[in-house]
Amino acid sequence: MKRVAIIGGDNKKGYEDKLKTLNFELKYHDGRMKRKGTKNYFTNLLKDVECVIVILSAVSHGTMYAVKGAAEKFGIKVIYHRSKGISSVINAVHENVAFY
Repeated sequence: MKRVAIIGGDNKKGYEDKLKTLNFELKYHDGRMKRKGTKNYFTNLLKDVECVIVILSAVSHGTMYAVKGAAEKFGIKVIYHRSKGISSVINAVHENVAFY
């Protein structure tokens, strides 16, 4: 089972349900962090995922840069997505993760 991380948005249950039908496991964070240690937190969250989708309209600049730094450390692809909608996020997963 492949893992995908979605950072931002409030539709955790919807993302989770749709990704289960595609045989994916979701690692989710709502993107709301205003404390120190965010880079270490995201490093632990992202260490075993295929790709990360950052929903731009739902995260702060600090969260975005922390995710970008953690993903670069592991060589994980980061997709910056504008919409919070479930269908468009799932389409981004389809377009950016190999199904094999």
